[in-house]
Order: sequence, then C-alpha cells, then structure tokens
Amino acid sequence: MLFDIDHVPFSRQGRFLALSMMKVPGGEGERALYLRFVAGGDERPSLGRLCRTEFFDADGTAVQPDFELSPEQLVARAGDGEIAFVIGEGERLHVRGAQMGVRFHLEGSRYDYVYRTPQNEQCLVAAVENVKFIPRALGGDLDVTGAWQRDHSEKVNFAFSGTEAFEGNVDFFRTVPSADRPGTFEDALASVRADFAAWHGRMPRDIAGHEQAHRLASYLLWANGVPAGGALTRPAIYMSKNHMINIWSWDNAFSALGVASVDPALAFDQFAVIFDHQDASGLLPDYINDRDVLFAFTKPPVHGWAISLIEAMQPGFLTAERKAYLKDKIGRQVDYWPTHARADADGLPAYFHGNDSGWDNATFFAEGGPVVTPDLPTFLILACDVLAEHLEDDATRAAEWRAKADQLQTLLVEQLWTGETFCARLVADPERVLPNRNLIQFMPLLLGKRLPRDMKQKLVTRLADGGFITEWGPATESPDSPLYEDDGYWRGPIWAPTTLLLWDGLRRQGEVELARKIAEKFCSLAAKSGMAENFDARSGRGLRDRAFAWTSAVYILLSASLNPYQP
Repeated sequence: MLFDIDHVPFSRQGRFLALSMMKVPGGEGERALYLRFVAGGDERPSLGRLCRTEFFDADGTAVQPDFELSPEQLVARAGDGEIAFVIGEGERLHVRGAQMGVRFHLEGSRYDYVYRTPQNEQCLVAAVENVKFIPRALGGDLDVTGAWQRDHSEKVNFAFSGTEAFEGNVDFFRTVPSADRPGTFEDALASVRADFAAWHGRMPRDIAGHEQAHRLASYLLWANGVPAGGALTRPAIYMSKNHMINIWSWDNAFSALGVASVDPALAFDQFAVIFDHQDASGLLPDYINDRDVLFAFTKPPVHGWAISLIEAMQPGFLTAERKAYLKDKIGRQVDYWPTHARADADGLPAYFHGNDSGWDNATFFAEGGPVVTPDLPTFLILACDVLAEHLEDDATRAAEWRAKADQLQTLLVEQLWTGETFCARLVADPERVLPNRNLIQFMPLLLGKRLPRDMKQKLVTRLADGGFITEWGPATESPDSPLYEDDGYWRGPIWAPTTLLLWDGLRRQGEVELARKIAEKFCSLAAKSGMAENFDARSGRGLRDRAFAWTSAVYILLSASLNPYQP
C-alpha cells in the first residue's frame, strides 16, 4: 500500500497545514498522528508539530484507529466509528465524524495559551510555532480546555465529538482570522477532489500496472506545494512535508521537471524562487523556506541542464520574459564557479564541502575538500550551451559562452580523465585519484556529442560492468566497493536525481536500450517502495524520508519515457 499515512503526510497544494505520523517526544519510539504547520524550515526540533491527536469511541475510551489516506481526505476508523479530515480553502481543516471523537493536544512551548476573541470564539495560540487557530463546531460538540497559569495556559486541547454525527473545522492564521466564514465539509471535499483530479489529469500517462505509484507521485508533487510568503517569493514545492521541509537549490530543478507538463508557470517558479535569492557573486543558497535563506553551502549548477530538458519536452516554455530572467541568473551562476571556486584560470572549479556537490557524504569527500569532480564542469558546460543556444540573443555573447564551454571541457579532459574514466581529485593533492566506485564519474555522459567517442565507450562499458546497476537501478556507490553502505545516504543507495542524470546522459550518447533498462528498474522500484528519498540498492527498500518531491518528479518523467502512447 503506497498511500500509507505512516510514511506519506496528508496535505494539499499551497498549504502549510498537514497531518502526518511522527514520533511522540519522550515516547520511546511511540508514534502518533500530528496536526502540523510546516512553515519555518527543518532546523526547528518541532518540525511544525502543533497538536497530537487522540481518538476515542462513543463511550470516551481511547482507541487506535486504522487510517485510509487518499489525495482528497484522511479517514480514521475504529469499530463502528469514523472520522474524516479534509483541507479546505486557505489553511482550514474540516472534520466530520460519527460514533467516534477526536481530541487535539497542543504540545508546544512556554507561552502557549487560549483566549476568547471579540466574537466570543476560543482561539489557541502556539507561540513558538507562530500560529493561531480557532476551532468551530457546525454540529455536535466542541470542547476547548486550557488552565491559565500566570502567563500561559496548561494542558491545552480541543475535541470534536457527538452522540451521533458531528462536523467542525479549524482555521489557522498568523495575525487575524479570515473574515470568510467556513463552508461545509462536503464543499471542501468537492473542491479538493476537483482540484486534484484536474492536476492529475494533466500528468503524462502512467504505465499499465503502476497506476498507484503514478497517482502517489502526482499527489506528492501537488501536496508538497506551499504558498508564497516570507522568503518564498513564489509558490513552491517543498521536498517533503515529513521532515525535509525546505527547498534545496538543486532539488528545485527536478521538481520543475516533474511539473513542467502540468503547470509550466509553477515549473518556472521553482527556478525563480531560488534565483530570486541569488547573491551578487552568482552564488545560490543551499536552501530556502518561508523564514530562512542559507548560504553556508550551495548546490550543483544543474539548472541550465534542467531548463534545456524542459524546453525540449515543452517547446515554448522559454517565453521572452522567462528567457530575459534566466539569461542573467544562469549567466551569473556560471560565472560564480570559475571566479570564486578556483585559484586560477588553469584549474577547474571545486566544491568546498560535500553538501555543495549535493552528494553530501559521498566517498570522494571522505577526506574533506575542496574537491574537483567531473560533474561540476559538465553542468557548467551545459549551462554555457543553454545560454548560447536558448537564452542569449546577442551573437557575440553567445560565442563567448561557447568559448567558455570549450575551455572548461579542455580542462575537464586534461585534469580528470584517467585514460579509463573521469575521476575526482583533492585540490590539495591533485595527483591522487579519489575513490572512484561511484556514479559521479559518469556525469560527463551528459555532454552528448561533445564527449569523444572513445571516452564514451569506456564509460558505458565501465558502467555496465562495474556492478553499479543493481536489480533496482544505479547505486551511487557500487555494491562491489569496500566503501558501500546499504543505508549510507550517498555511499550506496539509489537516488532519483542521479538516476535521471545518468538516464539522460545515456540517451545523449545513443545508448537507448541501457537508458530504457534504467528507467524500467527505477519505475519498478518506485512502484514497490514508493517515493522515498533514496533506496537500498540491493533490497529496493525505501529509506529516510518516504514522501519526496524529486523522486516523484523523476518517476513521472521516466514512466512517461516508457509509455509509447503519450500524446
């Protein structure tokens, strides 16, 4: 069952509101369903946790319900009782139930409290989370409690219940409540059902037998969406609404690829929401959320490659307005690396930290950095080519970008080609080849016709014979490597972005059958284990965050490539 609330949060596009399973603080591994508001980023220990839910039967006895998750609603059932949750307009939760009740325990901070509004409604304030909420009953009973203690309220909770059926809703807000009065549960359900159906209906067709995986991927790209506000200058797609509640600045490029055929404007926003925060030097932040913009790290410059892929899939995506915006942003991004990440014009730019490369703890960063890797010049070459071919209208400037690409390619071959493969090297010890049983060496396949034929042949042979491609797809570190770890993050598991990059590189080299084989493996993996952050390369087990946007995006693209009936 891929739609499993134990791994997949319940939310809706354009909302911070979510319901998901989380560990209970101090509960020795106990998990419970939490009402959450996932603004503020993933550095907060609470991860947006507002209220722990407790369910009880008609007699008031606590029960452990079974859950049924769908894009439209989350339903809890215990015995003859049932409670359903729907997210309506704005940040509003609708609740409806019968023969069962639900209590929300505010598990917050020092200054949480309850007060009565001028309209005589009970308002709960989660102070540190910076959220207020007003529960209302449309039918049945609403009970709000909270004992005042000097400067805060203790044991704050609210409960919906009824002797027969009940219905209620909860409004969430930062400053003052909306003047709009809530509609009914049925109104909200009809709205969200139509919203998701329209979204899902625009997705590329799925593969026969993989309908649930396709629906889950579509749902996550939709449900992981959050609204503009604060540092989020555009509507954005979080990586997850589990614990990865940020936008990292290469993840966003894959999210854009996943939604480009459904909502081109939203796809463009995924680039712009990051580029709007670009430093004057050209440096992009590592991640952003509504509150924070972090420059302690950055991420690889995949955006030129991604833009070229979208334009190839969706001709006309690059409107005049988008080209004008991206020309400046991509150009400054390219110039950052040779200007600020290398000592002189005779060297290649380097990543200072594994996080900068996106491969955080990969084996080629086992000794720290700076490290020169073959993917970085590859991405910069592709970005230069995109600038020359798609973004730059001035012929002289286009020629300058092509010349930069040629210079980078010369350095790439001279400094990182070993005669058998491309390698990574420490800037402080450039003569030594770093561990090379990882996929980073194959990224120059993306260069297509730029890559000399003999190099291409050696890379493809090495990829096919090196134990990298397991039953489930390409492992980031070959399982034959002594440094391989099943759950080693970037030291073995299968990741969606590297799978897509490798797939596209093989296509560009004319290796269509091997590219198709990799696509088939990845789609089978996602159909088995869902849209996890990464996967055990040997067992196919989903690892870490289990509701990831870029995994969903890659599944959508690769499944479309396998479907011969795309319009």
